[in-house]
Amino acid sequence: MNTQTLLNNVATINKDNAIIVNAKDFLKELRQVATAVAKPSDHRPNLTFVHVRVTENNLILEATDSHVLERANVAASIPDELVGKEFLIDGKFAKNLSKTPTKFGKSLWLFPKIVNRKYSGLLTVAANGEKYIDDSRGNISVFGYPDLVRVTPYLNDAAVKFDVQQKEIFPVLKEIVKKSDVGALLVKGNVVKLKYFDGRKDLEFPLAVTNVEVEGEFEINFNVKKLKQRLQHLSSRENLTFRFYQNAYRPFTISRENGGLGLVCPIRLY
Repeated sequence: MNTQTLLNNVATINKDNAIIVNAKDFLKELRQVATAVAKPSDHRPNLTFVHVRVTENNLILEATDSHVLERANVAASIPDELVGKEFLIDGKFAKNLSKTPTKFGKSLWLFPKIVNRKYSGLLTVAANGEKYIDDSRGNISVFGYPDLVRVTPYLNDAAVKFDVQQKEIFPVLKEIVKKSDVGALLVKGNVVKLKYFDGRKDLEFPLAVTNVEVEGEFEINFNVKKLKQRLQHLSSRENLTFRFYQNAYRPFTISRENGGLGLVCPIRLY
């Protein structure tokens, strides 16, 4: 379908406010980020949304449920008047929209409704002559979303670091989560292991990793399901960089090849 036909189908929208993205790339990252939104039952309703920040050439998608965080950058064609703006996408809407990315064709057109320079709570997504409307924000203010940049550790401050492919760590997490909610990661020398307690003893699973940086020995406990969710939609061949900061009570980060970032809070065991 050509551009004019598409615009005729969304005639009620100001076409000058269209953000145009590659459908496959945007929906892939939206699906990944939406795994971090809080459940609808959460007492902080603003965390049930994906927060979108608009820059000159990118959309920054981010979400958190206060235990994990996901952030991704998506290239976009953005009109000047939308640069610096921000809007929200309902988590359920985001997950449903990104289930079948191939049906949308090459491009998606995003129309966040801006009134008096502020997001009004209405987002229209257009593709292939169809419109998908998210008006679920209600009374939630986009300005009530937490500043996730402020709570993200500086990557250069990492005390422990290693690289691993998704296919090396994800199958182990899938097995552990069947047995336990809590796992541990141990780094010593060039050896990195995942382990969990089966009720009688610790079971350990060495990982094939590269570029290990650690002084002495480091161990951290974490929610296995939360980490598994961070990795489940990624390519099995994707290289990931894990970083840990100062001590085992600070969140750790997972950097992706495309600049995406995941964060997982540890579990304190007594």
